[in-house]
Amino acid sequence: MIEKINWYKNWFNSPFYPILYHNRDARDARVLLDNLIERLEIHPDSRILDLACGRGRHSVYLNMKGYDVTGLDMSKSSILEASLNINTMLRFLVGDMRFIPYTAQFDYVLNLFTSFGYFEDEADHLRTLESIKGALKPGGIFILDFFNATKLLNTLVEEEKKEVQGITFHIARSLVDNKIRKQIEFEHDGSDYYFEESVEAFTLKDFESLIEKCGFKILETFGDYELNPYSEQESERIILIAQA
Repeated sequence: MIEKINWYKNWFNSPFYPILYHNRDARDARVLLDNLIERLEIHPDSRILDLACGRGRHSVYLNMKGYDVTGLDMSKSSILEASLNINTMLRFLVGDMRFIPYTAQFDYVLNLFTSFGYFEDEADHLRTLESIKGALKPGGIFILDFFNATKLLNTLVEEEKKEVQGITFHIARSLVDNKIRKQIEFEHDGSDYYFEESVEAFTLKDFESLIEKCGFKILETFGDYELNPYSEQESERIILIAQA
């Protein structure tokens, strides 16, 4: 039997992924992290896991602030690039968020910039949260940053074109089986390409149910990177702070 390759394995390892998203602003990462550090009074000796770290922009910034940081991501190409920044307090590894290879090692686990909800089966979402809980020290903190699906669906741009580095990306978005699906088509060097993204349209209530089912206690909920209160209709993000 031929193994089905999931969309995230194809797309995140593609050389075109960082091209399309090259303009993701590192400033957003800095603003969120600075506000979290201040709000949660994160101690300088804290050990932090950046889960689904991508090319490491959050990990690198936290390390620059003096923290001991481990970044984990399933994309080998992303980890290869992130690893250019390694030092004695910053390391990266390829891994699956459902099976984090650490037990009771971290004071904080961060899952930022909508790096959750990729799986087809709810059991895998629960398995991920259980894996996060297992990687945290007793009383450790899990921080989740996800799009606010309610507002996103109300303002969904169904079709658009983006020209980046000479490539014209044709992007279509839709809601299919409660997943926000993004279809990405383009031509490059005489070849046609197609990729997609498919992310579960979790609401705050969905997250509350999943997280509490795994034994976390939700401490705070915010609606943007400035840590303003969450509004279902107005907030851009869902940012949850939960304790193991």
